[in-house]
Amino acid sequence: MENRQPQLRFPEFSTTLDNFKLDDVVTFKSGGTPSKENESYWNGDIPWISATSMQGKYYSKSDRTLTEEGLKKGSKLALKGSLLLLVRGSMLFNKIPIGITQRDVAFNQDLKSLIVNDKSNTEYLYQWFSSQENLILDKVVGTGIGAGKLDTEDMKNLKLNLPSLPEQTKIATFLTAVDEKLTALKQKKTLLEQYKKGVMQQIFSQELRFKDDNGNDFSDWEKKKLGEISRITTGSSNRIDSNLDGEFTFFDRSQDIRSSNRFLFDTEAIIVPGEGQEFIPKYFIGKFDLHQRTYAVMNFKNQNGKFLFYSISYNSNHLNSHAVGSTVKSLRLPMFEKMPVNLPILEEQIKIANFLSAIDEKINQCQGQIEKTQVWKKGLLQQLFV
Repeated sequence: MENRQPQLRFPEFSTTLDNFKLDDVVTFKSGGTPSKENESYWNGDIPWISATSMQGKYYSKSDRTLTEEGLKKGSKLALKGSLLLLVRGSMLFNKIPIGITQRDVAFNQDLKSLIVNDKSNTEYLYQWFSSQENLILDKVVGTGIGAGKLDTEDMKNLKLNLPSLPEQTKIATFLTAVDEKLTALKQKKTLLEQYKKGVMQQIFSQELRFKDDNGNDFSDWEKKKLGEISRITTGSSNRIDSNLDGEFTFFDRSQDIRSSNRFLFDTEAIIVPGEGQEFIPKYFIGKFDLHQRTYAVMNFKNQNGKFLFYSISYNSNHLNSHAVGSTVKSLRLPMFEKMPVNLPILEEQIKIANFLSAIDEKINQCQGQIEKTQVWKKGLLQQLFV
C-alpha cells in the first residue's frame, strides 16, 4: 500500500503515517427493526436511529424509541462513542450520512455501527470519513428501488494512512472546534429566521405597528387586490437549455435561476415560479427574462416593492392553496390578480421593508460565514488527510 503523507501537519509531528484498511481499525456491526405490529417493542427509552434521524454530527435522540424487549427482538445496540454509517438509502446519492453516538442507541438495518479499536479514535475517523466523502460516493450503487447502497466489503477495504494517536487527537480536536463554530453559526441563522418569522406574524397581523418620524400612529391599513396595484405578467418563451447562456438573469418555471443572452424586462419585480411543489417569491432589480410559466409582479402603483415582496412571502399559503393540478402544481394569472393585500400607507411600508431587510441582511451575512467556514474546512480536510 502506498505510504502517502498529508500536505499539512502540526509542526511537532513528523513520523511516517502507517498504512491500514478500514477493516483493521473498526468492527462493523449490523442493526435491525423489530416488528412494528408488536406495541410492546416500541415507545421505550432506547433511541432507535434510522436514516431520518441522521441529522448533524452527534446522535442521541430519535422520533422512534424501543423497549428492552424490542431491542432483543430485532434490533442491535450501538454503544456510546461508536460511528453510525448509512449504507442503504436515497440520501447516499448526494451525501454520506455518518455520525457519533453520544449514548447507547439502537439502529436499523440500513445502518452499520463502526466500533473503533485502539489504532484510532472515533472523532478522528469521523473527520476522515468527511475527507473521503467523494471517494465513498463513487462506491454507491443503485438498488433498483430508488435507493443507494454501500457494499460492506468495499467499505472494509478502504485504505487509510494513520498518524500516531496523539496526532490523530490533535487533528480531531482542531477540526471539532471548526465543527462547533459551524454549529454555532447555523444556530444563529436559525434563531434569526425564527425571529423574522415571528416578527412578520406580528407586523402583518397588525399586532406590531410602526410610527411616523414624529412618533404618531399611521393610518389604518387598506385592503386591495394585487392586480389593482401592480402589473402581473409571465415570460414569452419556453426556452431550451442551449439558449440559456449570457449576462442576464433568467427565471425558470420552478425555483431555478439561470443566465440568458437576452432580457425582456429591466425593472424592480417580485418573481414567483408558476410550477412546482412550493412557490417561494424572489425580489429582484435589474435586467431579466422569464419562462412563460413564471410570474413577475412589477410596475407598482405608489407602493413599495420590497414591502409587497414581504407581504406575498408572508401569504405564501395563499399561493399554495390556489395552485391547481395533482402531480405538478401550477398557478394561474387570475389568482394573482385577485390576491388580497393589506396595505399601510407608503411611509409605513418603507419602514416595514427596511426593518425586515435589515434582518435578511443579518441572515445573509450569517449564511456567508457558514459557506466560508465550510469551504475552509473542506480545504483543511484535503490537506490534513490522504
